[in-house]
Amino acid sequence: MFIVYDIIFLIFAMACLPYLILKGKWHAGLWTRFGSGLIKDSGEKRTIWVHAVSVGEVLVVLNLVQKIRQKFPRYNIVLSTVTATGHALASRELQGQSQVIYAPLDFSWVVRKYIAVLNPVLYISAETEIWPNLFTCLHARNVPIVEVNGRISDQAFAGYRKVSFLTRRVLRDVRLLCMQSREDARRIIRLGADAKKVRVAGNLKFDNLAKGPAIRKDALGFSGEDRVFIAGSTYPGEEEIMVEAYRSLKAEFPRLRLVIAPRRVERADEIARLCGREGLTSRRFSDNSGKRMVDARQVLIVDQIGYLRDLYALADVVFVGKSLRGRGGQNMIEPLAFGKPTLVGPHTENFRDVVRIFMSGGALIEVRTPQALVWQLRDLLKDPQRCVTIGQAAQTEIAKHQGATETTVKAIEEILGP
Repeated sequence: MFIVYDIIFLIFAMACLPYLILKGKWHAGLWTRFGSGLIKDSGEKRTIWVHAVSVGEVLVVLNLVQKIRQKFPRYNIVLSTVTATGHALASRELQGQSQVIYAPLDFSWVVRKYIAVLNPVLYISAETEIWPNLFTCLHARNVPIVEVNGRISDQAFAGYRKVSFLTRRVLRDVRLLCMQSREDARRIIRLGADAKKVRVAGNLKFDNLAKGPAIRKDALGFSGEDRVFIAGSTYPGEEEIMVEAYRSLKAEFPRLRLVIAPRRVERADEIARLCGREGLTSRRFSDNSGKRMVDARQVLIVDQIGYLRDLYALADVVFVGKSLRGRGGQNMIEPLAFGKPTLVGPHTENFRDVVRIFMSGGALIEVRTPQALVWQLRDLLKDPQRCVTIGQAAQTEIAKHQGATETTVKAIEEILGP
């Protein structure tokens, strides 16, 4: 089957190459995905190999990695990523603790090289990453494969069903699938996973939460009286909506300040130009000197990865993007964990269970139009008690759904032993 998988992946890679080049997503790390620069550990410890494709997945597994390190000190931990931003974040957070590498391209000869160098005792993948050649080679070497925080979005489910002949065979090689919800478990079983290997462990995002603000309000140039509106993980088209909402409310709320954190930080220049066209000035998070932002027309643009969660702690109101324009949504648990009134658009398909939990508990606000966003923002800024009530409801729901990390570590212990 290796030759079949190699041909399929080659076709896929060639089809993606123009997109990577045109979108500026080609980076030096892609060359290392052929296995160059891999470093074999000089000690006698074997490796637990953890894979997290990008920034979101890296943030999910960081807490799990720490728990695994504490529980299984006899093993090294290597974390692999696909994107340059994910690699940078993991390297910063795990500096001196774990080796961070780029994941292999899914050619049989490449993954064999990775396995030979890393010598893994266990492979852990976050959020249902399925790689046919890698899984087949790991299984052939008797390396258990575990999927953690597994989820199957509507789009992914439809896509996987079209290649069910492939997913069914590959999923047979997986030792354990820890899924976020019953619906995710049902879907992975329909795609070919053995029901006996599937567990509902919950969502790791409920556990991997900040404990308190690591960034001070005054360090960003805000005063204690300023009301901070953070638009996080925004998608193209959403920044225009945020800026227009801000412009329509700043006369009524002169202490209102806008922070925009695009989903892709490389879009900072584009957002700065947008602010200029709308008569606003802007300042970069990376250039921030702590100078007071006395100009109500000034927008703070977050142009560095890994800081958004800490910034949420400073917010009075939050909007989480890729939900008004674009589809799927982004992680809204982070601001809710700080008790922040949080707005999302209607397109949150990738977080359907999370949205259901918070909406049913009165802890999340859905806005279906730009005008609805303005209405809700105005109401929240006028009614501090409503903000407190929503925040308390959010923290109550989070407390109810924590524990996925402990459940996952116990499941791993069943494979590796105490």
